[in-house]
Amino acid sequence: MAIDPKHLIQLSEIIESGSFTVAARRLNTSQPALSRMASALEAQVGAPVFASRRNPVSPTALGMELANYGQSIRAATEQVSQLAERIASGQHGELRVGAPPFHSQHFAAGFIASWLARHPEIRIVLRNEYAPALLPRLIEGELDLILAPIEVIEGNTGLIVERLTRGENVILCRAGHPLLGVDEITPEMLGKARWISHARDSLLHRDTRLALALVGVEHIELPAFESDSSGAINTVLEHSDMLTVLPELIAAHLVRTGSFEVLPFRLPGPHRPFGYIIDEARETPALKMFRAEMARELIAADQRAQTISERAFAARPRDSAA
Repeated sequence: MAIDPKHLIQLSEIIESGSFTVAARRLNTSQPALSRMASALEAQVGAPVFASRRNPVSPTALGMELANYGQSIRAATEQVSQLAERIASGQHGELRVGAPPFHSQHFAAGFIASWLARHPEIRIVLRNEYAPALLPRLIEGELDLILAPIEVIEGNTGLIVERLTRGENVILCRAGHPLLGVDEITPEMLGKARWISHARDSLLHRDTRLALALVGVEHIELPAFESDSSGAINTVLEHSDMLTVLPELIAAHLVRTGSFEVLPFRLPGPHRPFGYIIDEARETPALKMFRAEMARELIAADQRAQTISERAFAARPRDSAA
C-alpha cells in the first residue's frame, strides 16, 4: 500500500489550521477536494483519521501520527527547495579546479581562500598538475575549470576559453644576487650561471630551453637542480645564486615577498598567454560566479606583475632587446 506523500502533507495542513476551508486556501485548492482526499485516505488505511471534521477539526490518534509524517515530508520538501534555490543562485555546490603547481601556490590558493570566505556553502577541490595533464581531466568531466596556457586546447570544441595574462616569462633570482650589480648582463654570464629547471613534462621546462637558446645561451642538459615542487624551487632559489625562469605573474608574487628579484634581462619568448578553460555544457551557477571573480582578480594581478617587470627592465636598459 503506497500512500501519496502529498496527501499526508495536506492532512498535516488541515490539522494544523483546524479547518478544511483554511487549509484549502493555504494549499491553493478547494474544501471539497480536501474532503475527498481525507475520505480516500481513510479508505486506504482502513481506519478514520478524523474523530470530527467540524471546526476545529479533531484528528484521531492515527490521523495525528500520519499528520506528523506529513509535517516531516513538508519540512524536507521545503529544505530541498531552499537548497535548490541556493544552488541555482550559485550559493551552494562543489567546484573542482585544476592548476599548475606554481599558479596553484601563488595565485589560485590565495584567491580560493578569499572566495570561500565569501561563499561558505561552496566546497572547492584543487588539483595540482601541469597543463597537458589537466586538459584531459577537464574533457572527461573530472574537473570543472582549469588554469592553463590557453593554447593547450588545440581545437577542442565545446570549451570556453578566456585569456587573462600576456604570458611573458622572466628570469628570477634571489635578492642581492651578484648579477643584479653588473652594468650589463650578457648571454655569456647566463651561460656560466647555475640553473634551476622545472619538471621535464612541464611547458615551462620547454620554454626555458627555447628562451635561452634564442638569446645564445647553450641549455644545460643537467641543471644544478630540477623539481616539480614550487616550494622546493623557491627555497633553493632563495638560498643560492641559481637562476630560474618563471611566468612574470608568479615572479611578481615572489618579488613582493622581498626575497627575490627579476633579473633585468628580457627574454624574447616564447609567450604563453594564460587563462581559464571550462566545458560550457557543465557550467553551474557557482562556477559562473567563480570564474568571473577569478578573471577580474587574475587580470589585476597580471597588470601588477607587468609593472614590476617593467621597473626591473627600466633599471637596466641594456638588456637582451637592446
